[in-house]
Amino acid sequence: MKIALRIALLAVIAGAGFWLWTVWFPSPQMIVLKKISSLAATASLNAGDGNITRAAKVSNFIGYFSTDAEIVCDVPELGAHTLSGRDEIRQMAAGVFTQMTSLKVQFLDAVAHVGADKESARVSCTARVSANDSKDFGVQELNFQFKKIDGDWLITRAETVKTLQ
Repeated sequence: MKIALRIALLAVIAGAGFWLWTVWFPSPQMIVLKKISSLAATASLNAGDGNITRAAKVSNFIGYFSTDAEIVCDVPELGAHTLSGRDEIRQMAAGVFTQMTSLKVQFLDAVAHVGADKESARVSCTARVSANDSKDFGVQELNFQFKKIDGDWLITRAETVKTLQ
């Protein structure tokens, strides 16, 4: 009985140690997936958000992108658009955050693939977006390219994926 108890206790300690290790030293894949989740929260707006909150969200939003980032968006309802660099991304975000009453962004089914160099990653996911408290929502497949720059994972490219319609 004592041996079984010791083995069980050892298993619990090993499990707790492994969990703590993953919390304190997450894999690049986990870091990138956390960034995507955080990006969705930053891109979301509540109806009660004031101008200062919205301006802070714009600043936080562009912080996810490298200085030379590119966003390529080709959605049938909106047409094709390409944004190059943080300045264009900032202008777009400021316009959207000013015009929308509310915006809810979710990135579902995100899958991250870290490059062999551990300095780049690709994330594919499904964006689900609803605007202005509407019950309707838009769904779009997205690909993100990340690069580790000065110790931080930043988006270098984001693009919509053409799907069969």
